[in-house]
Amino acid sequence: MTRLHRRAVMQEFWCASMEEAEVKKNLAAHPGVLNFKEQFTRVDFVDLDGDESYTKIDTHVLLASGEEVLVSVKYDEKARRPSYLAEVANIASQCSRDVADRFVVLSRYSFHPAWRDCAEKIHLARRGWDPEADRIVLEAANDLPPRFTLDRLIEASRLDNRAWRAAVRLIGDGDIRKHPLDRFESGLVCEVAA
Repeated sequence: MTRLHRRAVMQEFWCASMEEAEVKKNLAAHPGVLNFKEQFTRVDFVDLDGDESYTKIDTHVLLASGEEVLVSVKYDEKARRPSYLAEVANIASQCSRDVADRFVVLSRYSFHPAWRDCAEKIHLARRGWDPEADRIVLEAANDLPPRFTLDRLIEASRLDNRAWRAAVRLIGDGDIRKHPLDRFESGLVCEVAA
């Protein structure tokens, strides 16, 4: 179960593997991801042997830009295997733009270790529901200089641990920005999104 945004309801996703669950958690932590559907989209294609076939896409992602991305989730070795990538390229070439804009192959290791660490923290912070803390921390951020540390934000909000979780949610949602590979730790430099 996860949230794609701090204001969204918890969503339960049924995953065929731990790999799918981890990829979805990493996608959900990106502020540019609005929604995703699992095992929903069917793509008909002619395979490399010339036979008609179809596949159900592991994850169909909607981005804030309006772009739609089909994601095939595979364990890392298969996600990098040239024969599988050729198979996916064949399917993607036959996928209509009415269905999606791109087709990608991901494993949990497609995401940088620092990103995975932050995604886990965003996931855990979003499991809590504290709109008051979110509002107070965002107001505190708006009263700080353009660039500030996470420690300074927590101090300015006067909410202690509630502030840390709220700040993590706000970063996950894109209201406060940090470098994508900077971890949530003391001295983390942040700024309010424009």
